[in-house]
Amino acid sequence: MNGISLDEYQRTERSTAGAEARTGFVVHAVITAFVMVGLVVLNVTVADEFPWSVFPVVGMGIGLLAHWWFGYRNLDATMRRHQADIEHRALDLSNR
Repeated sequence: MNGISLDEYQRTERSTAGAEARTGFVVHAVITAFVMVGLVVLNVTVADEFPWSVFPVVGMGIGLLAHWWFGYRNLDATMRRHQADIEHRALDLSNR
């Protein structure tokens, strides 16, 4: 039975996690954009006395920025830490 090397496994895991992170961020961005537009339209058409939609739009923008920063931008560093932790635990188990 042919196996793959640890480096190949780690590269593939990072690649897969990166694709999932991109997909998750894009879905979050699209849904956020639709909701933001809907809130602004609702604010302008129904309750235009005060621009209240600014508050949820800014809040959702901050949430989207946090998703990008923690879930996509820093993914490689997070994956390296995760993989190093798994290697360390595997070594501990094999030394028992």
